[in-house]
Amino acid sequence: MLAYLISTHYITVFLILLLSIKLHAQQKVRDMDLRFYWLTLISCLLLVVEDVLERHAAMYPQLRTWRIFLSMTGYTLRPTAAIGLLLVVAPPKFRTWKLWIPWGINLAVNLTAFFSPLAFTFDANYEFVRGPLGYVVFIVSFLYMMMILFLVLRRFYEGKDAERWILILCVLGSFGGSIVDAFYGRVHLTEAVLISSTYLLIYLRSHDNYLDPLTFLRNRFAYYSDAEFLERDVTAVASLDMNGLKRMNDREGHAAGDKALETIGECLAGISGRNVLSYRMGGDEFVVVFLRQREEEVAERMRRLKDSLAAAGCSVSIGCAMKTAGETLEDTLHESDQMMYQDKAAYYQQNGRDRRSRRQE
Repeated sequence: MLAYLISTHYITVFLILLLSIKLHAQQKVRDMDLRFYWLTLISCLLLVVEDVLERHAAMYPQLRTWRIFLSMTGYTLRPTAAIGLLLVVAPPKFRTWKLWIPWGINLAVNLTAFFSPLAFTFDANYEFVRGPLGYVVFIVSFLYMMMILFLVLRRFYEGKDAERWILILCVLGSFGGSIVDAFYGRVHLTEAVLISSTYLLIYLRSHDNYLDPLTFLRNRFAYYSDAEFLERDVTAVASLDMNGLKRMNDREGHAAGDKALETIGECLAGISGRNVLSYRMGGDEFVVVFLRQREEEVAERMRRLKDSLAAAGCSVSIGCAMKTAGETLEDTLHESDQMMYQDKAAYYQQNGRDRRSRRQE
């Protein structure tokens, strides 16, 4: 059995070991709880153990019941590995018991192997025979993989073609592993899931490098990175600057200032999406980039933003400029900055302070 383990599962065990070491040092990241990765890793490890033991049981017909149990366990662990990754990328509100319904159906189908050939059985020669419902496990696993792809593209994809295609290839590779498992062998899906898990972990961690740790908006580094390939799609830019941050820090403490910035971040997140990207450029400065948005759509988003900021009690100076033909993104940003400075000057005048005192605010 040891020789079979090494010759067949060396790469799988190696990947499990590396990911386990990495996850052991990880902390909770943003709203993605990486502890769910352990569900995938433990499932893959148990799949290795199951495959080795099932191969041993296949040599002894008297272990028929034991072999059925092991096979049923393997067919249950496959979608379990996939659902672990799904829980990593799913938003908290999406992590409900309903996600486990396909998993439960698969378990029920495979439990029939103890008394029926519906899922699978072993013939008179002790050879494995797949039943009419024997492909349910692969259908359920593929369903979870497609859900993973949908959620990753929806929540984390910012438009980079290379990232999109690697994610798609991970899903297709895992699906291919399911097909190979179904017709030729039973170990390749585990490898495909682990390779996809490795890339997904790298991708999510890399994605977090583009986030501001206080507001969870995209940061200055992300802005300059995005500007390289979003230029042609930009139709408007908004500049925001909080009023009175220094005064608040001096009088109420930095915790109060951080809370105010977090609140502004929440308001910006409320209007953000695939075509509206919000950035914290540093300190109390924020930028919103509108992609493929008409002027009336931009105006509506800005109205919603101002309403939410007012409701939250945040004082923010705002400028917004539509990008015109021949302008660069930096040109439009400069224009929106100038409009924001005018708004801030009006704020100082209204509150009886000269604009030169801004450094004290």
